[in-house]
Amino acid sequence: MKRALLLGLMFLATSVAHAGSPSVAVEVHAEDGERIPAWVLEPEGKGTNPPVALLLHGLTRSKDDWLSDAEPTFGGALTEHLRSAGYRVYLMDARRHGARATPDAKPGALAKRAHAGEPGPYQAMISGTVRDAQVLLAKVLAHGKKPPKVLVAGYSMGAQVGLLLASREPRITHLVTMVPPHVDPVLGDAAPVNRMDHVHQSWLLLTANRDSFSTEEDNRKLFDAAPSKRKTRRTFDSGHALPREYLEAVRGWLSEAPRVP
Repeated sequence: MKRALLLGLMFLATSVAHAGSPSVAVEVHAEDGERIPAWVLEPEGKGTNPPVALLLHGLTRSKDDWLSDAEPTFGGALTEHLRSAGYRVYLMDARRHGARATPDAKPGALAKRAHAGEPGPYQAMISGTVRDAQVLLAKVLAHGKKPPKVLVAGYSMGAQVGLLLASREPRITHLVTMVPPHVDPVLGDAAPVNRMDHVHQSWLLLTANRDSFSTEEDNRKLFDAAPSKRKTRRTFDSGHALPREYLEAVRGWLSEAPRVP
């Protein structure tokens, strides 16, 4: 469990070089009243009913990662690809991260405390973020025609949140998870392994053969447990930080993904 709960700490000091600026700030409030700061980047072109993408960042990171060309996500390139492919892209901060951070937020410390036998605050951060993402998607999908695709993509902790979100939100049609950590089932609603039987979306799982936060057995069990009829797994020769070429795998998979009737 230690490797799963300490994911992403190695990337804490990585600089963020913005690839662009958000077009609109979206203000949404969670079920408990907490503010959910989010950005929306409009697609290129003038489609009347564009596909939607929600991108989720890793532990100790922020939504800024999806505007950056830096490690670990090289996320600016993915965001720009989605926009050029016609997606309306939403970025949000997890609880205790980014614009939601406070001096005592310390999300990495919560992971350490969970490993030490005090899982409550970490579980609350993850489950609260999942609920927040549901609220944001509900707002996005509340009006107009159903988008042809509703994509959720996440890196590391964002992949963890994405799996949990997909298991609870059937309006999501496509799911991309990059190096999700193995989270011990004892963490209940923060552990994707406990919810995989509810993941039916078209799914791309990207893993690494030298990932210190998830073993080959962990990844295989996670993949096999999902009843999705269209799922793909690709493994890279790397550690938890995937090489930049992972973006090509995502772009290729998305280009082949069918539209929703």
